Amino acid sequence: MLKFGIIRSPQGYSLSTVMQTAALQQLNINGEYKSYETNPEDLEKLFKKLKALGINGVNVTIPHKISIIPLLDELTKRAKLIGAVNTIIFKEDGKTIGDNTDSSGFWEGIPENIKGNILEKEVAMLGCGGAACAVAIAFLSNKIKILKIFARDKNKLNDFKNSLEQKKEKLKSNTVIETDLLSNLDLLNISILVNTTPVGMYPDINSSPVSIDHLKQLPSNAVVYDIIYKPQETKLLKDARALNKKTINGVEMLVRQGAESLNIWLNQNIAPLDVMRNAILEALVS
Repeated sequence: MLKFGIIRSPQGYSLSTVMQTAALQQLNINGEYKSYETNPEDLEKLFKKLKALGINGVNVTIPHKISIIPLLDELTKRAKLIGAVNTIIFKEDGKTIGDNTDSSGFWEGIPENIKGNILEKEVAMLGCGGAACAVAIAFLSNKIKILKIFARDKNKLNDFKNSLEQKKEKLKSNTVIETDLLSNLDLLNISILVNTTPVGMYPDINSSPVSIDHLKQLPSNAVVYDIIYKPQETKLLKDARALNKKTINGVEMLVRQGAESLNIWLNQNIAPLDVMRNAILEALVS
């Protein structure tokens, strides 16, 4: 039997178990996908236990995406670039390889017609934390003219920009990176606004990282993308919809990154997207 799972915080929240179990059942694969919860100080102990169990692959979620790296034998090129791991492959020879499907999952979560509207344009993102890097890499890897990043902490923002400038060189990207404090938010000429912060995530569902007045600055055809998936419609997205903006929630990113992880483990491009998406949507309304 194939053994998969997710390493996560006991205080965290994840629907990956629901999604991946549905996928394995649909594919008629004799396998399991379990949740393995651990605090940061016990991460190494759990990782050794999983290796001993003969596990085939795991996902990793916050707060372990960076701290897992020293325990791995290798990183893929994109995991090195993002500086975090969300997918681990356990080889038969005992070698462990860290990968990251968050960036591609984010980008694939954008409908093709919207992608066409944001290429060679200005985009903005909120936050410079763990999820922000994967989102930024997706933009730098595609033909985005200007990437504007807004956050609350000036020092973190400066460090984040410096890190992205180095990554930009490796990607041979021509995207211009601009940063500013959230208090100076300017959304004029922005084709897509992405929230990478946890503001608005369950149970804090009445909060938004930006005011509706700021959203009014957006051009009429702008899109608002919140990578949060619980709730499906955050206050940010509700406010954007009230202004007749197109919106994208985090469900599709979750599905796409999970499907790519499964394809990597199985070494086949067979993950059933519709089944995985439906499993998530059913779990969110139950």
